[in-house]
Amino acid sequence: MRKTIKYLIQALIEGFVPQTCLSCGMPITYYGHVAGACSLCVMNWGVYEPGVVSSILFKERMNCVWSAVGFRLSDGGSRAIIHKCKYGGEPWRVKKLGNWIASRWDPPPEGVVLVPVPIHPKRKLQRGYNQAERLAAGLGEVWDVKVDGAGLIRKKHGASLTGSNRQGRSQALKQTYGFNHKKNRSKMSPVILVDDVLTTGATLRECREILELRGRVVLGAVVLALA
Repeated sequence: MRKTIKYLIQALIEGFVPQTCLSCGMPITYYGHVAGACSLCVMNWGVYEPGVVSSILFKERMNCVWSAVGFRLSDGGSRAIIHKCKYGGEPWRVKKLGNWIASRWDPPPEGVVLVPVPIHPKRKLQRGYNQAERLAAGLGEVWDVKVDGAGLIRKKHGASLTGSNRQGRSQALKQTYGFNHKKNRSKMSPVILVDDVLTTGATLRECREILELRGRVVLGAVVLALA
């Protein structure tokens, strides 16, 4: 009954305020889009299907046993989505993308906890949210997996690493992240890291090392986009 009422309300809203695709501007319906992008634009994202190829790409950069990824980071509309996720002030969109990934990939092993890569408190205050936390919330909602948003902390507030090479990222990330001793909610549960973009893998490897030094088992990661 609730779903029917929700659908009717949404249909009424769309009658007065039609929705359009954030990429091409064409009209979209309540169910005919992914986080505001129409099905045709989603096809241009370079979506990764669950399977061998995406797993190999992850293992090359992180050497993990489990992974899930949304799409390839390219100029085919996916960069605009990432920009919206980070700077658009629309956390609901990031959560919906988490729902979308989780609906396409099998859930991680039982008993794991999702740990989003943190951003510095100053940056979170500027944006209003951490996009990795919102992505994890969407994943956890569909998979029925707990999210530990306090497992890691970011100690340094520096410039964005976008465009940096592998060596530059690794050097910049040293001493950037830390383990949150005060709010370790998930105790010793196995971890799946969550981030918006995987470029060289340096951020995920740094977070993994911090957790493993505290005895945590990191099985893998989920990212929205693979650069």
